[in-house]
Amino acid sequence: MLKRTGVKISVAVLVIDGALPSAVLGLKDIFDICNAYCRDKEEASFCVSFVGLGDSISLSNIELKLEKISSQKNFDIIIVPPIISGHEIRVSTELNKWLVSAYHEKSSLCAACMGSFVLAQTGLLDFKRATTHWLLEQRFKESFPKVNLQGEKILIEDGNIITSGGVTAYIDLALYIIEKKLSQESANKCASLLLVDRGRESQRCYKDLSSMILVEDFELKKLLQWMKDNLDKDLSIKVLAKKMKMQERSFVRRFAKEIKTSPNQYLQNLRIERAKAFLINSALSFEQITYKVGFTNESSFRRLFKRETSLNPGEYRKKFKFKA
Repeated sequence: MLKRTGVKISVAVLVIDGALPSAVLGLKDIFDICNAYCRDKEEASFCVSFVGLGDSISLSNIELKLEKISSQKNFDIIIVPPIISGHEIRVSTELNKWLVSAYHEKSSLCAACMGSFVLAQTGLLDFKRATTHWLLEQRFKESFPKVNLQGEKILIEDGNIITSGGVTAYIDLALYIIEKKLSQESANKCASLLLVDRGRESQRCYKDLSSMILVEDFELKKLLQWMKDNLDKDLSIKVLAKKMKMQERSFVRRFAKEIKTSPNQYLQNLRIERAKAFLINSALSFEQITYKVGFTNESSFRRLFKRETSLNPGEYRKKFKFKA
């Protein structure tokens, strides 16, 4: 904790093509709110700059003036904000050199959501723990096999690098920085003003386990839809293989090759997702839901649900069922 009045903690928000405007501006807002209302008068304050490769950038018709990274200015903290999905992330030689140099100069490097891809491209995440958005896990693992990706985590600090998962996890990241550089009290005050719950640790309760599958095999795609429509039926390997007109072993190999998981694991994921939908959109008891999604033992399904989502059914319903 920095207790010297007048000390400035310099924060650079790296703004590149595809950066999410709400996160770029939101990061500055959080640190400005902390400066104005949340810190002890004797604590240091944050000075936020937008930096990039050029003098300015346009994000969703919002024109931002930037400090060029070529200015050789040093920053205590550098944050790569979330990047809009669909944008190809290419770290230029200049940007790569700047980030690596900043790391060796002891700057704290931080990234939120898809921003972790930027840090990973520099090689600075190799053999380190990191996280990103749960939907991007497979893509990240394939692109950066040397990184110890822990995609279930909301926030991970490894050495001088902090990564956070999920689009709005830039808020968790900013609050963590405030706690680390100032105090827990300042971070909690800021969270209270923003109406943000602190202490989120896992992305598991947000995952849509069935949406992470991309299928090109037309026959398998039809089978997956049939499985979704018949969760309360017998969906054993024998039944599924017969549906595909295949031998059981051949079916299991084909399924695993295309879907990257076993038929039983995929079926389990479908049933958990359907249970989530029932918890949010109906008043059914969990016992009723258990049978509707094809399980016969409520207690075992309850344990499975808790293991996969990090919440028990009652907690999940309370967290995600909307009430005006």
